[in-house]
Amino acid sequence: MIVSNHDANAVLNRVQVVPISSNVRTLYPAEAYVSVQGRRRKAMADQIATVSVLRLRRRKAQLSTGDIEAVERVVRLQLGL
Repeated sequence: MIVSNHDANAVLNRVQVVPISSNVRTLYPAEAYVSVQGRRRKAMADQIATVSVLRLRRRKAQLSTGDIEAVERVVRLQLGL
């Protein structure tokens, strides 16, 4: 999931992302369950990364408002905000 702001994304060749995993067996404090194409996944805010836009192929899915709020909560937790 891309978490960097739209203004920066428009001019930079890199973005900040929260990786999403299909391994949902264990959920740690800085992780949140999300639904991607009807399947349970987890967003891992403890692994925020900066990646080149060249690595992004295409949009895989749009998260629901509830899922976005859950990711925002764990990002804030991870960053101590």
